[in-house]
Amino acid sequence: MRSTLMLALAFVLACKGDRPADAPTRTALSVQTPRGPDNLVLRIAQKGGTARVYAYPRLDTIVWSAPSAPAPARILGFDDEAGEIAYVDGRGLPARLDFRQGGATTLTKAKLTSLVSNDGSAIYAIAADGAVQRFAESGTWKWKPPLTPRALFPQPDGSLLVLAERKEGSVVWRLRPPSTDVVDSAVLPRVDRALRTQVGDRLYLGAEKELTGLRTRTMERTQSIRMDEPIELLAATPSGDRVFVVIKGDSAIHVVDRYQEKETGAIELRRHVGELRMDPLGRYLLARPEGVDSAIVIALATNHIVGAVATGWRADLPFVAPDGGIAVAQGPDVYVVDGESLRPRTRVRGGAADFWYPFRWTGFRPRAAALDQPVEFAGVPDTAGVAADTAVRPDRAAPPVVARDTTHRAAPGWTVSFAALLVADRARELASQIHVGDQTARVITASRDGSTIYRVVLGPYATREEAERVGRESRNSYWVYEGGP
Repeated sequence: MRSTLMLALAFVLACKGDRPADAPTRTALSVQTPRGPDNLVLRIAQKGGTARVYAYPRLDTIVWSAPSAPAPARILGFDDEAGEIAYVDGRGLPARLDFRQGGATTLTKAKLTSLVSNDGSAIYAIAADGAVQRFAESGTWKWKPPLTPRALFPQPDGSLLVLAERKEGSVVWRLRPPSTDVVDSAVLPRVDRALRTQVGDRLYLGAEKELTGLRTRTMERTQSIRMDEPIELLAATPSGDRVFVVIKGDSAIHVVDRYQEKETGAIELRRHVGELRMDPLGRYLLARPEGVDSAIVIALATNHIVGAVATGWRADLPFVAPDGGIAVAQGPDVYVVDGESLRPRTRVRGGAADFWYPFRWTGFRPRAAALDQPVEFAGVPDTAGVAADTAVRPDRAAPPVVARDTTHRAAPGWTVSFAALLVADRARELASQIHVGDQTARVITASRDGSTIYRVVLGPYATREEAERVGRESRNSYWVYEGGP
């Protein structure tokens, strides 16, 4: 046995010795072990045309392309389940780029404003007549509010917040499309600007010199914070724990703590800031000094100013990539600089002629062979059965056994889920409070990463429409998924 191991080791060393020490290591996407979603960048010519997706950070490998796409103006969101990017084209119309179908489509030619999306799936907009519209795979939806809407804020739970103006101030309504019933509202002072946190649980509102928050679940206002001058810019970390405020005539960025509900510090700059851009992962804040084509990079862990880098400011650039690199536009080229040192990593010649959008997805990976194999589920072993340790010779005289066709089994329906909790008592308490008709929600258990999850559900139901109806009638936050509990 020992001689066999020594022989194998000698063979490995001999093979390794044939490779030069400075030989490059192959890092192609197809041979790397996947560690989470792939980092990708979409590039579309600013005048419209071919759309290409590049592997990031090398940016020299095209993994997908489509021959024609409308000229982009800004991105609304990426639906990773459908493999679609929703965006606004150069004419102000909503469009979708479908990676699975390999093309782009414009959803409507009607004049719309305030186009927004929470996740790239459902797109909301305000029509010319003041109606609020939704464009989704399940169909369109429309609601005409009693007052002219000013801004829309779709929420992760499927609800929609609508900001409108009144004579005495502003009002925020909450709806749950496709229902057109207002389920809650909040009356506010006249709002000049509004910002929704990435997780959707807070809406920050600037009214002259006052900053106030709105808890979107309960529609309750937080304590107001008064600034010295009128508020001009707002930005928040993805979790919403800090809000960064720029006020008129001040070169500092003021930091407001969500939990203390007060200003806790300021980041002093040399110039007044004309624009703020938040890193989607909350590591950096980019600030554009007024009248200067550059970006001041602020590390949010310490509120430390890393430095400044030259860049033009557009809807797509600069941006912070998932690996911490910062893409900037310098003349006709695009550079990716290191977020910590601001030293250039990559240069893309002529890249500034394209519209850029970074995203993460696994959909371009080759299909694993294991996906075509039967799925085996871990469960309680059958103690009544006897395991065979030798093969059984078939009886040739016996009739052939025909396998039952199970490829067309009906789906078990649609389930309404209200919460997934780690504490059983809280789950049972919540379930006892949810009633729809003669039905009461129940608690089921599941296991995830070694922990027991207590899910509060109703269903399953035969159709998605029925499940959606039950979710709306419950008057609770919910989501619908296909399959049994």
